[in-house]
Amino acid sequence: MSQAGTAAPPHGGDLPADADVVVVGAGITGASLAHHLARRGVSVVVVEQAPQPGAGATGSSGGMVRAYDADPVMAELALPSLATYRDPGCWASGRAPLHAVGAVTAAHPDQEPALLAAAGQINGALHTSAHVVAGRDEVAGIRLAGGVALVEPEAGWVAPAEVTADWLVQARADGAVVCHGVRVRAVEARGGRPVVVTDAGVVRAGAVVAAVGPWAADPVPGLRPAAPVRSRSIQVSFVERRPPAPAHATFVDLRTGLYAKPVGPDRTLIGMPHLVWDAPLDAPPDPAHAQATVSALTAHFPWLTTAVHLGTVRAADAYGSPEGGGQASGLLETTGVPRVWSVRGWNGGGVKTAPEAGRRLADAYVADAFADVA
Repeated sequence: MSQAGTAAPPHGGDLPADADVVVVGAGITGASLAHHLARRGVSVVVVEQAPQPGAGATGSSGGMVRAYDADPVMAELALPSLATYRDPGCWASGRAPLHAVGAVTAAHPDQEPALLAAAGQINGALHTSAHVVAGRDEVAGIRLAGGVALVEPEAGWVAPAEVTADWLVQARADGAVVCHGVRVRAVEARGGRPVVVTDAGVVRAGAVVAAVGPWAADPVPGLRPAAPVRSRSIQVSFVERRPPAPAHATFVDLRTGLYAKPVGPDRTLIGMPHLVWDAPLDAPPDPAHAQATVSALTAHFPWLTTAVHLGTVRAADAYGSPEGGGQASGLLETTGVPRVWSVRGWNGGGVKTAPEAGRRLADAYVADAFADVA
């Protein structure tokens, strides 16, 4: 493993010829990985086809973060990730990116024991005040529509593009090179090492990690994950929240997949699953789905019946096997090229898990590299 910064100038610039690790994709997971690798003394190059970071699924994400997840694998990542989002010492800006408006996770009443157990685990690890609400009509400005809810007052939301940019600032300060507007054409094995072929030059790498989100469903040659990845449409709308509509926490209903979050003092983002698979990544918004989202969420936010619709955004995310096919506890998928991996599809949860996922992936790389040297 080379010394930090030997592959390129400390603040990025031209594409270097060699790197310990090339990270393909400057979304939130790729940025987290690059930050944690560079902090450990790994020479890193980040290659992003868009002109700015977080331009794909990351930029369109609602950014809701909480410690709880019904999937224990995701919960194991989400809990320490929330701690990172709360800690101002982890960020180049000097402030925590978390907007702690609270988080409400609604579920069927028979899930109350599981939610109580989760609240205990969260509070034990984070010293928070998570608790379960049952038999109430409303909590934190949200009607429960007959469900029970796990309430996490210290959770909320982050701006994913801002988080991504902060990690890349830190990565550059630690010697990483971040190249925007560079398209990867292929990844090949040459002389026992992976080589990343781009339209700006060729980089010989010790390892390559693709963190390309929905583009993993139709990757460039050499980046196809062993387990299938599919893209699935994500669509959200923004509505105006006028008095007497109350302020509210972020919200997810496990029964229906409905979700919402406040955006500043007078807007709310709303969404529900948009089960359109393999659609073009630049597909236009679906007006019928936008109307159905408002109708479905009216049970939780009655004021939506008269709210002004401000706009709809459609994007896509990567959905893959929950088990994963590679190392680092299933966070990576193998590809057909040695020492080239693809980050697993996050099934819509990438922002919630990115801090811990990036840390674990970096630790796994460093452990493997040291094992090779030994």
